[in-house]
Amino acid sequence: MGQAGPGGGEGSRSAWKVSSSPARPMAKAAVNCTPATQSTQALNPMRITAIDIHPFDIKMREPFRIATATMDRSPNVLVHLLTDEGPDGWGEASPLHSIVGETQGICIAAAKEIRPLLIGKDPLDVAERVREMDRFLPHNSTIKSAFDMALYDIAGKAAGLPVYRLLGGAKRPMETDLTIGLCKPKDAGAKAAAVLAKGFKIIKVKLGTGLKDDVARLTAIREAAPNARIRIDANQGWDRVTAVKALTAMEELEVEFCEQPLPAEDVEGLREVGGSVGIPVMADEALFTPASALRLVREDACPYFNVKLSKSGGIHNALKIASIAEAAGIKCMVGCMLESRLGLGAAVHFARAANCVEFYDLDMCFEHTEELVAGGISVKNGMISIPDEPGIGAAPTPEVLKALPRVD
Repeated sequence: MGQAGPGGGEGSRSAWKVSSSPARPMAKAAVNCTPATQSTQALNPMRITAIDIHPFDIKMREPFRIATATMDRSPNVLVHLLTDEGPDGWGEASPLHSIVGETQGICIAAAKEIRPLLIGKDPLDVAERVREMDRFLPHNSTIKSAFDMALYDIAGKAAGLPVYRLLGGAKRPMETDLTIGLCKPKDAGAKAAAVLAKGFKIIKVKLGTGLKDDVARLTAIREAAPNARIRIDANQGWDRVTAVKALTAMEELEVEFCEQPLPAEDVEGLREVGGSVGIPVMADEALFTPASALRLVREDACPYFNVKLSKSGGIHNALKIASIAEAAGIKCMVGCMLESRLGLGAAVHFARAANCVEFYDLDMCFEHTEELVAGGISVKNGMISIPDEPGIGAAPTPEVLKALPRVD
């Protein structure tokens, strides 16, 4: 189909040619040329032609413990979307059953059901593809996040833009913490010193095993890292009384905030605890969807949100949550499960497009013993960067791709 417009050749100049008559004929000429300027993209949209599903197990350096689970590996899932016009897209699901209610097996089964839903559809219509998945599977947020990432990866490549630029975002300084999992109080100080030795200045501490041990663990970490920023995460491990006692005892340790001190369903308790102590509280497991974000805002439950792609179902819905948070004056953190550099890179793209994101917890790739991904997130002395190339900017290495099992 011929190009129309200035610089498009003799045929295009004649298509745009108008008479020197008054304004009305000129407007008519402009209307008449509209069909000639329609793009073939609009008439023949890109199509998803195939979807590959891969189990993606990653070994951990050592078991990682939180109040509700212990993980000795990352049982992830990769999805790979292929199109009829060339651009492909990669996405990663990292299910943590105690939080999202999904396992690797559940994610694979759900991915097999989503596959025929998307094949033949336009991957650039991301909003409609996400709506279709949400209608088809109202839950299963983690595997849907992988498909969402892959759709945005294709969209960025098709536009020749990194995803954050496609979304109207920009580069800005981002500093992640490094997490210390549940450990014995006597070992906590040494673990904090190891975090500082790696160049990190922010430490996140997992708590929620009991008042005495939690206070002792955090005290040892503060003594070993007197100048570090410290944030804590109880992962629903306390009740209301224990939360108030623990956070009151920890106020003198200069804690930045506490994630999810109570069970996720106790939104009223989150507000009560937050109003009783000097340490701000953050919703994590209580926040999955834009609807849950609205409830937290209506209940005035907390000043901070932790947004994770594995909970929101991906970038599209995470941006909706961020918009709600920004309108309500709530600051956000972008967090993670057990993703590789691919999934964490997608989270950075989201964060660069959401101005209300001020805190970063994107550290789990440091718990992996294997480097299976080319590109994605990089961290030096706690500071985050991603490749400035079209799409997400990450994919399995060629060697890993050859060895990846594939689900029929």
